[in-house]
Amino acid sequence: MNSVYLPPYVPPDEEYWNSVLEEGPIVNTVCSDSWTWADPPEIPIAVWDEARHLQTNRHIMQLTIDSFNRGGLIAHWKGVECFIPASHILEYPFPADPEAREARFSTYLGRSLRLCIIEVEPLRNRILLSERQIETCEKFEPDWPDWLNAGNTCTGHVTSVRPFGAFVNIGPLEGMIHISEISWGRVRHPQDFLQQGQAVEVLILNVDTAQQRVGLSLKRLTPNPWDTVDRRLRPGDEIEGTIVSVERFGVFMELVTGIEGLLHISAICNGNDPEALNLTQCYSVGQSLRVRVVEIAPREHRIALSLPNEDAGYDFA
Repeated sequence: MNSVYLPPYVPPDEEYWNSVLEEGPIVNTVCSDSWTWADPPEIPIAVWDEARHLQTNRHIMQLTIDSFNRGGLIAHWKGVECFIPASHILEYPFPADPEAREARFSTYLGRSLRLCIIEVEPLRNRILLSERQIETCEKFEPDWPDWLNAGNTCTGHVTSVRPFGAFVNIGPLEGMIHISEISWGRVRHPQDFLQQGQAVEVLILNVDTAQQRVGLSLKRLTPNPWDTVDRRLRPGDEIEGTIVSVERFGVFMELVTGIEGLLHISAICNGNDPEALNLTQCYSVGQSLRVRVVEIAPREHRIALSLPNEDAGYDFA
């Protein structure tokens, strides 16, 4: 019988496992005994922004291992696949033999590990983490810039816009502009004023470095229109306003930019039963209406209105 040369067995090194990892997300999960191809989910941009923020500040995460592949362990955070390469696990090195290596990895399923982010990869739909770099992350102390103080202004870029406000990356931290700090006028939705990626100049309202939170304001970089309302409006003036809100008790109108007045239902019904009047059937948002200024209370940011040539029966008290 002819002899056949067999080369000596050389166990695969870590580069081999890394190259295998590059081929795709073939995983074995806790819930399945078979190898499957996992379709990557669509992750919101805000999640990637948050991940970069956690990486920058060396934030330590506590994640549960739910699967593994031939290159390392896998966990999930907010729908993102989080991969821990074998070389970044404390018990590294692992057996080179595939079966023994898989058996060792399987002992991690369901275990909770303390990890820190070492790389954020949106294009590959994953985050790389390390267990070995925890000590380095724990010793990390951010160097806050001198300008990061309440009362200073700075520039940044809007990272995400939510119904309650907008998040802005100002460099060392991500701050938030609450919806009440966007404009002196009425803000229905922050998206009407701010868009993701937009460059903005903001005023720093407060800084909490321990919690890494920064409160920002857009509107306070412009004068408060209520400070000069007495020079712009006087009782008895008739003015064309725009309805911005229709409530059960009356109609709010923007008289000039940033200044609203209330046309109370008692000034509309003209002595009739207010309960019988449905204001939504008479008025609509965006409608122009001529009104008369009855009373101005600058400190309370209130203006009482009436219809022209009508006596207003509304009292702030």
